[in-house]
Amino acid sequence: MVRLALLLCLLPLAAKDLHLTYLSPIDNSPQPYRLYVPEKHATPAPLVIAMHGTGGNENTLFDDPAYQHVTLKQAAEKHGVIIVSPHGRGITEYRGIGEHDVLSVLEEVRKRYAIDPERIYLTGHSMGGTGAAYLAMRHPDLFAAAAPLAAAYSYPWLARNLANIPTLWIAGANDDEFYHRGVAVGLERMRKFGGNAILESLPNEGHNGPVKDFDKVFTWLLKHKRDLHPRRYVYETDTPLHGCAFWTCLNTFAKPGQIATIQAEAPGGNRVNLTLANVTEFTFIPDSTFLDTTKAIPLAINGTLIWSAPIPLDQQLRITHGWTATLEPIQPRQLTWRKHPVAHAPRELNMQGTQKPLGTWIADAIRAATKADIALYGGWAYRGLPLPEGAVDIVDLLQCSRPFDQLLVTVQLTGHEINQILDDNIPHPKKDQPLRVDSPGASRLLQISGASYTFDPAKPDGYKITSSTLDPEKRYTVALEGQVVERQSALLAGRFRKLDYQTTAIPLTMALYGHAAAQGTITAPPPGRVTQSPAAP
Repeated sequence: MVRLALLLCLLPLAAKDLHLTYLSPIDNSPQPYRLYVPEKHATPAPLVIAMHGTGGNENTLFDDPAYQHVTLKQAAEKHGVIIVSPHGRGITEYRGIGEHDVLSVLEEVRKRYAIDPERIYLTGHSMGGTGAAYLAMRHPDLFAAAAPLAAAYSYPWLARNLANIPTLWIAGANDDEFYHRGVAVGLERMRKFGGNAILESLPNEGHNGPVKDFDKVFTWLLKHKRDLHPRRYVYETDTPLHGCAFWTCLNTFAKPGQIATIQAEAPGGNRVNLTLANVTEFTFIPDSTFLDTTKAIPLAINGTLIWSAPIPLDQQLRITHGWTATLEPIQPRQLTWRKHPVAHAPRELNMQGTQKPLGTWIADAIRAATKADIALYGGWAYRGLPLPEGAVDIVDLLQCSRPFDQLLVTVQLTGHEINQILDDNIPHPKKDQPLRVDSPGASRLLQISGASYTFDPAKPDGYKITSSTLDPEKRYTVALEGQVVERQSALLAGRFRKLDYQTTAIPLTMALYGHAAAQGTITAPPPGRVTQSPAAP
C-alpha cells in the first residue's frame, strides 16, 4: 500500500475542466462559471479572468470554434495559469449586476485555490474586452494587468486609473472603425499620465483576429505583477459605488455628476498627503506595511494638517466635510448590492411605448448635464433595465442605459436638420430591426428633450414628421450620446461622419447620476413630446 501511494504521488495531476455555480447573494440564484486548472501550476497560482462577448456565456471562450486556434486551455497548460470565465449575467457589458458577478466568481475561486494576489489578470473579447478595461479601471487595487481584445471603447474619463496597470489592446486592422476610435481616445489619456498602454493592430484580421493566439496574450500578462502596497496613486471615479481603491474610500461627492479625484502619497516619515477634488467625505485605512500605526500619522488634506496621532491596526479614519476626522472600526470591503441609493421613483420607468418614460428621462439628463438646447436619445441595440419603482440606486443608473456609455457630444443643427434626423429614425421594418439580444423597447425612435414632435409612419421618408415645435431656421445646440457620431447608433439623415461635433467631458452614466441626485424624485416627463398620428394601436 505504501509503494502504491508513493507511485500515485509521482503520477502527474490531471487537469480539471470544471462547470461550477455559486449562489448569488443578490437573488439566491445559482450562477454558472467555467474554471480550468492546468496539470501543473505554482502555489499560489496566477489567475486569468477571461470574459465572453455579446451573446456568449461562460463556455464560449473555451468551446466556440472561433476561439480554437491557440486555445485558453493550451495557454493555461503552457503557462501554469488557472483560468475562470464568468457568465457575467449575460449581456450586461459587465456593468452593475455583471460586474458583481465577475467579482463574486473571483471571490469563489480564491476560496477554492491559493491565488497569487500579485498575479490576477483580466482579458476578454469584444464586450468582454470592453469589460476587462472597465473592471481594471474600477478596481486598480485588484488586477496586475489587462488585455482587452477587440474592445469597443475605453472609458477615457477613468483612464488615469490605469497609470500603474499595464494594458495590451489587440484589434483586427479590418475591424469596424468605431472599435478603433472608441479605444484610441482612452489610450491617449492613459499615455498622458504615464500608463503602459500598448495597442497592437493585426494586419488582415477582423473582429475575431485578436482571439487566435491566447499564448501571446498570456505571455504578455505574466510579465507583470501588481504592487500590493503602493505609496503613491491617483484614483478617479464617477460615483461613490466605485469609490474605494488601495487605502482610501471616497464616500460622498460635493457635486454628483462630476468626477471625484484623490491623489494619495506616503512620502516617508509616517506622513500622508491627500489631495482631493469633489469629495466631502472619505475613509482612510492606513497601510501598516509602510506606516507605523503605533506612532503619530500626520495626515494632510489639500496641504492642511488635520490629524497627527496613532491609528490602531483595527481602526480607520472617517473624515467628513470640514475635514473632521473620527476613529472607527475598519469595515471589511465586501461585495455589496444596492447600497448606494440616489433618488426615489414613484413608478417604474421603462422603454415601452411611443414616448418612452425612461428614454425621455435620459434625454432630460443629457440636456441638463450638457446645458444644450435639445437632447436626443435613441434605443437602437438597447439592452438596459427599467429604473425600478421605489429606491433608485447607482447600480440602476449604470444598468438602465446599456450597452453604451461614452462621452456625450454636442453639435450645432438647425430645426430643419433636427427634423430630418427625427424623420430618419421613425420606425420602419427595414431600419428598425431589434436583435434577439436586445431588451424590450429597443427601437430607433428618438426621444427628445427641449422640444416635441408628431410623426406618421405611413407617410413617405422625409415627410413623416407632421408637426414639430422646432423652428426650422433656428440653430440649436444638440446633445447626443457619443455612440451616435462614432457608431451611428441613431441615423443622421446622411450626416454620419460629416458632423462637426464637440466631445464633452461628461459620460452618459455620470449625467444620469447627476440628474437623479439633483431631482431626488424621478418621474417620467409628461406625455406630448413624442406622439404618433394616427395613434398606434
